[in-house]
Amino acid sequence: MDQTILRATVELLSEVGYVRVTVAEVARRAGVSKPAIYRRWSQKSQLVVEAMVTQMSPGKDNDSGSAAGDLLALTEQLISVLTLTPLGRVLPGLVAEMAADPVLATSYRDLIIKPNQRQWRAAVERGIASGELSTETNVDFVLNTLAGPLYFCLLITGEPIDPGYAPAAVDLVLARYGAAAS
Repeated sequence: MDQTILRATVELLSEVGYVRVTVAEVARRAGVSKPAIYRRWSQKSQLVVEAMVTQMSPGKDNDSGSAAGDLLALTEQLISVLTLTPLGRVLPGLVAEMAADPVLATSYRDLIIKPNQRQWRAAVERGIASGELSTETNVDFVLNTLAGPLYFCLLITGEPIDPGYAPAAVDLVLARYGAAAS
């Protein structure tokens, strides 16, 4: 039943956006009662964020043996999520609602942002440990450098993400923090 509810939520989000999603409509589409949903998720915001988590790739360890390879894979994975899943389509509306709904903001950060940051951080830290990246590497700066422009395109400019973004961004990080740059 949980998966049916989450699928109905994703479908509805894709069609109408966060603001117009109602638990009543999710229940109707999933063929369940509203109380069945509220027993699992106490608020619409929690349901929506958990539904969005289903659109993310599983939290697998992206250890390819190369920090550059790992960061490239993670950046390409984020681009895919932002451009090919309902999350990318509804994220602008979710971000707007996060400003007014602290429960939604906390759920989104805890269930989506933090797990992904852990993967990215681990890739950078492996690169530092292996000597591929300088010990002076600013991990947060690297994460913001790779992911920030993607969110800027999606949320601010509305411009499409350049097809060569991921390798160019990783090259930029390596030019600053790579062992050869040190």
